[in-house]
Amino acid sequence: MKHSNYDISESELDDYVVDVYERLKDRVYKVRVSTNRFRCPFCGERERKDYLFDDIVQHARRVGKGSRRDGLKLKGKHIALEKFLLKYYSPRVSSGPSRQSISQVNRNDDEKFVWPWKGIVANIPVELKDGRYVGDSGSKLRDELARKGFNPLKVRPLWSPKGHSGFAIVDFNKDILGFDNARSFEKDFELSHCGKKEFNTTRSRGDKLFGWMAREDDYNSSGLIGKHLRDNGDLKTLADIESEDKRKDQSLVSNLAQTLVGKDKQEKELQNKLRETCASLEKVMKETDKMTEAYNAEMERMRRETVKVKEKILIDHENFKRDLKSQEEKLKRHENLLEEREADYDNKIVKLRRQRKLNELARQEQKRSEQKVVRLVEEHEREKEALHQKIIDLEKQIDKRQALELQIEQLKGAAHVTEHMGRDAETREKMEKINKELKETEDELEDIEALTQALIVKERKCNDELQDARKEMISGLRERKAVRSNIGVKLMGLLDEKTIGNIAKGKYTKKEAPIKAKELLSLCREYIEDPEWHPFKVITESGVNKEVINEEDERLKDLRNEQGEEVWRTVTTVMSELNEYNPSGLYPVPELWNFKDDKKARLGEAAEYIVNLWRSHKKKKI
Repeated sequence: MKHSNYDISESELDDYVVDVYERLKDRVYKVRVSTNRFRCPFCGERERKDYLFDDIVQHARRVGKGSRRDGLKLKGKHIALEKFLLKYYSPRVSSGPSRQSISQVNRNDDEKFVWPWKGIVANIPVELKDGRYVGDSGSKLRDELARKGFNPLKVRPLWSPKGHSGFAIVDFNKDILGFDNARSFEKDFELSHCGKKEFNTTRSRGDKLFGWMAREDDYNSSGLIGKHLRDNGDLKTLADIESEDKRKDQSLVSNLAQTLVGKDKQEKELQNKLRETCASLEKVMKETDKMTEAYNAEMERMRRETVKVKEKILIDHENFKRDLKSQEEKLKRHENLLEEREADYDNKIVKLRRQRKLNELARQEQKRSEQKVVRLVEEHEREKEALHQKIIDLEKQIDKRQALELQIEQLKGAAHVTEHMGRDAETREKMEKINKELKETEDELEDIEALTQALIVKERKCNDELQDARKEMISGLRERKAVRSNIGVKLMGLLDEKTIGNIAKGKYTKKEAPIKAKELLSLCREYIEDPEWHPFKVITESGVNKEVINEEDERLKDLRNEQGEEVWRTVTTVMSELNEYNPSGLYPVPELWNFKDDKKARLGEAAEYIVNLWRSHKKKKI
């Protein structure tokens, strides 16, 4: 993959790293200049210099983790360089203790360092605010050093009475890995020409940070740095640390040896216990074997006895089998005799049942005939009374008409008599008065007849319109299916299955209730749908004849006695509604109903309910 001189994007960085890594493998760039000296092929001539292996790895890692201001290409090249160095030039270390990882290059066993390992950061930018110097916090500097891979534990800024001193102490781990991190920290500043030597010799330091590893001269110096180092550390050489580590190792080995002696003693004790346990277990096994032999002997004896008992049982079984076969033959003969008698008995039973059924049907037919005759007589009486009422009304109308006609005839007669009496002024005046009254009476009679006809037509028309309006209102309310409304549609003469179910739940157990509900529902329908059954009687209330339930009806009495008051009330209610609203069809019909007052709703009530419903719906839309 080839790239132009322009910088790359973030998404192309990984591919660019692979490309540079492959060119490093193909020796396109020269990295190693001697046995232990390396050179970065991607830095400029001014910055190019020779590094030890650890130093060039630190240089490649620092630039590879740098900011994007230096360019993604430069960053990618140094990332590839770090991978290449670690892959092909990393020194092979032994698998011994980790303390051997201390670099032996230029090692001076007499050089004293501050322990625990510490670094010093100088020339931290500060500014004067409110009479005191302030600067960046230690956590910010610690995070920056951690990103470079130095793994500091803590960064402690040094404060004087005037505020931030511009110096900070960096704490590292006490172990050898902490020493390597502190050395890498110092080398990084030296590679950037910002070490202790440059700090002491440079006059114009600018905003650059300087850093080095704390040693004996820093420990013994006066001022904030020396005081802090003396309060928080000691001076030790690498030889002192190694001798102390050796002493600790020897102590650890001695402790381990003592522990090993104790473990050997425990092992011997456990072996003694094991031998004792084995001997005890062997004794138990011998006892177990004896018990097993005794058990097997007893089982064999029981087996022999069982065989004898079994043979005896088989012999007894054969004898019993023969006796049973003989008894079976006797029972079979007796069974045949009983079957013959049973067949004759069944024939007689069938004849008796058939005869009883015929008698029952005859009684029912006679009862229905009697009820039919009674109903016909009652209907005849009702029709007779209605006809009598119509005759009375017609007679009243005829009387009124005859009275008017008689009055007319009288007036005509008076006029005729007056006409024959003479033609004087008084007679003529009476004649004119009689004629006038006659004409007024005739006009009144015509007006009454016209008004009567008009009222009859208007009544029929209004009645038809009201019936149509009632039907439309019933149809609309049925389609709407309103919930919890005062005005709605009720099916008059409908047998409610839910009511029957509740009655069954109250009378029977939870398991029996569904089956009994179906049986009750079937029984009630059988009563209601019987066209020949008319359990009503006629009574007179306020001079008006009306039909009510005849509680003395035999079938109703049987229903009340057998099924209870609730079933009787349900059937009589349905029958009353059917007799009132649909006596000829005997099927439920819809009716406007006031559920609040439990009565038939007037057309005005239903109209008012629909108007209020429309108004509330209109307000919701608005």
